[in-house]
Amino acid sequence: MKLNLRYRTVAPIACALAMLALAACSDNSNSAPQASAPAPANIEELKSALSAILKKYNVPGVGIALVTKDHVVWTGGVGKAEVATNRDVSGDTMFRVGSITKGFVALSALQLAERGKLSLDEKIADVAPEVPVVNPWAATNPVTLAQLLEHTAGFDDLSFAEFYDFDSPPDNPRPLLWTLAHFRGPEHVRWQPGTRTSYSNPGYGLAGYIVEKAAGMPLEDYMAENILRPLGMTHSDMRLTPAVKDTLAQGYDDGSPVPYFPIYLRPAGDLKSSPNEMARFVRMMLNRGQLDGVKIVSPDSITRMETPETSLAARAGLKDGYGLGNYDDDEDPLTQHGHDGGIDGFESRYVYIPEAGVGYFFSINDFSRTAPRGPMHDIEQLLYAYMTRDAAAAHQQPAASMPPGASEWTGYYEPAAPRQEKLLYLDLLLGGRFVSLKDGKMYLRSIFGPPTALIPVGGDQFRTDQSEEATTIFTTDSKGRTVMVASAPPVSAMPEYFVKTSPLWPMTRLLLVLAAIAAMLSSIVFALIWIPHGIFFGKVEHLAIRVLPLLATISIIAAFAMALTSEPIYLARMGLASLTYFIGTIAFAIFSVIGLMLTLTTSRSPIHRGVRIHSFLVAMACVGLTSYLAYWGQLGIRFWQPWQ
Repeated sequence: MKLNLRYRTVAPIACALAMLALAACSDNSNSAPQASAPAPANIEELKSALSAILKKYNVPGVGIALVTKDHVVWTGGVGKAEVATNRDVSGDTMFRVGSITKGFVALSALQLAERGKLSLDEKIADVAPEVPVVNPWAATNPVTLAQLLEHTAGFDDLSFAEFYDFDSPPDNPRPLLWTLAHFRGPEHVRWQPGTRTSYSNPGYGLAGYIVEKAAGMPLEDYMAENILRPLGMTHSDMRLTPAVKDTLAQGYDDGSPVPYFPIYLRPAGDLKSSPNEMARFVRMMLNRGQLDGVKIVSPDSITRMETPETSLAARAGLKDGYGLGNYDDDEDPLTQHGHDGGIDGFESRYVYIPEAGVGYFFSINDFSRTAPRGPMHDIEQLLYAYMTRDAAAAHQQPAASMPPGASEWTGYYEPAAPRQEKLLYLDLLLGGRFVSLKDGKMYLRSIFGPPTALIPVGGDQFRTDQSEEATTIFTTDSKGRTVMVASAPPVSAMPEYFVKTSPLWPMTRLLLVLAAIAAMLSSIVFALIWIPHGIFFGKVEHLAIRVLPLLATISIIAAFAMALTSEPIYLARMGLASLTYFIGTIAFAIFSVIGLMLTLTTSRSPIHRGVRIHSFLVAMACVGLTSYLAYWGQLGIRFWQPWQ
């Protein structure tokens, strides 16, 4: 996927530490573009290539819409909408399109703004004082509607517990105000509003509520009456209507059906639509707000939708980024506008390319765990190649000379705008970037990844070899610190915010964590030796100092593995998955501390020197990692409760 910004909460709460020891081998966030196969020559060849991708990744089916400004090229499907009933995907098959919903919310706000019923500059404290937003900068930097729509308000993202409304029927969801008042953690502004971009689903929940207030009706009704039905999207809906339910594809995860539950924050991702109907939406975007004589919004509103304005990087001149429910993707030469969406059992993407006058939509009924390169990425590359095969070459910004003083921008940059504050410890471990100058050229690389060349295009802005326009900018924040804002497709098409700092502590911290994980894993390797030895040759001396660090290691691996392999649906409720993580991390801490105490108390007992040293190192590693996780509040997390 392009964004790692989909509706679901980021799964690596657990998995990143479990897999950290492999990160040096697997990180490809800045890898060079892969050679692509020739574009299919016709729809039959395209369908054959799509079938191969589905088979490769074990995805049941995909719905497709290919369009130009003037007509529909093809809509249809490949594979199965439901395996059990052998139902094929067709152009009328409905999919849950997740965060693509955000674009419709933004259009609703823009439409109401054109009608004089609200303003993008509305202060949230004025228009919705009943929503408990905590903003330490309220006096000088109030949160505005535009900031909510551009993810620059400083809100946190949702926790697992804020995903699904398990108690309400799909056709009678809770009011948005109840949700916003009940889950109050994300609405605490973390930094000065209008500076950093950080994806927040609760922000769109609040934006949807403001649209409701301005429209004087539920968001679902306003969107249907003023956006969907006028466009000819006759069945698309946020609600699970009978028409939607009858044609909705079954979502899957690793071959297992995923149950349907409504979500609390409906404006963030609860739209259902089909290839045939999304084709009309994409054509409307290509035609700058109108289709077949029906005007949804003005061309100026579409331009505003595509243009980030409220972030520090945008004010410094960077055009690339997240606009209003719409972002630029610069992985390929021709800039793509649109949005993606993921919700348990489904992943979707819509794209339009104004330069080429083409666009597409696709959705799979599978929840991919292979980002950034997986079925979604492969399908998108295929559709992009097919739809742009006759397009003119991209008009890239010409390279400029390296600006004077560019050497001041070199160094290590630490991520400073986590999507979820609870995951900041993971960002700090693996999310840093190095900027270097070599032979007069500037390079950007992740901690373990290969370098990506940054081509100067004037002033403090740079682009990549592939991108048309600048994707990276260097500037300063209100504290005078050097800041870099850069995108890194395919991992994230939305520019990320970094602050320059000394690499000494970040690299030391990473090495300590890697060393701790390596030491803990060695306890499993040695157990494969001493356990059989004890079984076949008798008693194992000092069993406790061997067993306790081993149990600690197994406990944390079990906790992480359960969180990694379980759907958010199951982590969001008290059950096997969530309890395993809760109990496993607590058991890890207990076994770690007791193991170290026993190792220290047996320091004068007769024991093989190698066994003593290894047991001590493993025990120290366990306690060290316990301390790190405890510092960041990662022990005993109750996924079924909101994060505060």
